[in-house]
Amino acid sequence: MSALRDEMLAGIRDNREKFEAAGDRAEELRTLPHDAVAVLRALGLFWLKTPAELGGTPLAPLEFGDVIEELAYVDASTAWAAMIGCGCNGLAGGWLPEAGARRIFGRAGETTDDSIQTAVAAATRPVIAGQLAPRGTGTRVNGGYLVTGRWGFSSGIVHADWLIGAFKPASSPEAGPNGASAPGDTDGEPGSGVTAGTEFGKMMVFAVPKAQAEVIDNWHVAGLQGTGSLDFSVDGVFIPEELTYDLGGAAVRGGDLFRLGMPAFVSNEVPPFAIGLARRALDDMIELSTHTARFPGGPTVSERAVFHKELGRAETRIRAARAVHREAMAAAWESAVAGTTPGEESQLAVTTASVYAVETCADVVSDLFRYGGGRVLALTNPMQRHLRNVLAARQHLALSEESYETAGRYLLQSAKARRG
Repeated sequence: MSALRDEMLAGIRDNREKFEAAGDRAEELRTLPHDAVAVLRALGLFWLKTPAELGGTPLAPLEFGDVIEELAYVDASTAWAAMIGCGCNGLAGGWLPEAGARRIFGRAGETTDDSIQTAVAAATRPVIAGQLAPRGTGTRVNGGYLVTGRWGFSSGIVHADWLIGAFKPASSPEAGPNGASAPGDTDGEPGSGVTAGTEFGKMMVFAVPKAQAEVIDNWHVAGLQGTGSLDFSVDGVFIPEELTYDLGGAAVRGGDLFRLGMPAFVSNEVPPFAIGLARRALDDMIELSTHTARFPGGPTVSERAVFHKELGRAETRIRAARAVHREAMAAAWESAVAGTTPGEESQLAVTTASVYAVETCADVVSDLFRYGGGRVLALTNPMQRHLRNVLAARQHLALSEESYETAGRYLLQSAKARRG
């Protein structure tokens, strides 16, 4: 294990009380408090997927998973903020053209004095928020695109400096707003409702300073309340070509980590988050069970054999979820380190393992919740927050059960090919 991983874990543990207190306030603020963001910045926890040449300190996929798992155990809102910040910074840092990447990240990575580099990085490195669903259109103009659209679930946008989103390039005024480039267009599905052989089949990612976007304060939700996942919109904003890239293309910098390609590059984010959260729920339920009885004068929950069974089952399910996800990520990483972007089979293994890991953790927390009785419904009880947060994480776009469908089709096609 690397020294950087150990340093990150030690920093999280040293600041546990601060992060836990921030989680309580985040529920009320609907975003992570500024002082907690400052601690994340100081520890460098937003740049664990940013290329080193841009001032980042990238971690190998499993080591990054260790950090997010530890942070999620401490506080879900804090972990989600760090996780999304890392992912969005990595997408911009790894895939944008050189001029665009330097515009956002500056030239900090070229500093040779380590002490100066550390101080400069902590103060100036950006935080990026956004998402890659193609909910906008971009009309080609000289030097770039005029982009219009609205993007949701932009976690961490309150403390972000830049935003990223995706759009479908449009070359004619018939293209509708918000990505509706043709009748029957389906939100989030590349190429749907698009005429083959035209630019409409392409999807692009763009970056824009937050100051040029409208941030829409609409984050009123039941789960992940403290993540500040507000919408943002732009209306005819000029985006220079240097701040765009083709979604699905190869990264232009960053080395092995960025050779993972998509979706493997972002597939080690929500699963370790859910695993860390499930482990905390397990420990909190154990503590609660020692002084909770379902009936007056009856045995405590911790004394009941059925609860013993549930604990053993929960621990095994969390370990299994973690193992299957880490196995898939390790195989993809081995390929990347060997100089090859993981192929279709490996990418499918990672996505299906991600879905399995998160859905398993959601089921574990839900099953444990039942043993708490009515008292866990109180907003002061941590179990209700664990349940709401893990169910909200389960709804993430990257965790659709369509991944199972795709994997199933691949298995059928492979079997058919083998039969000749």
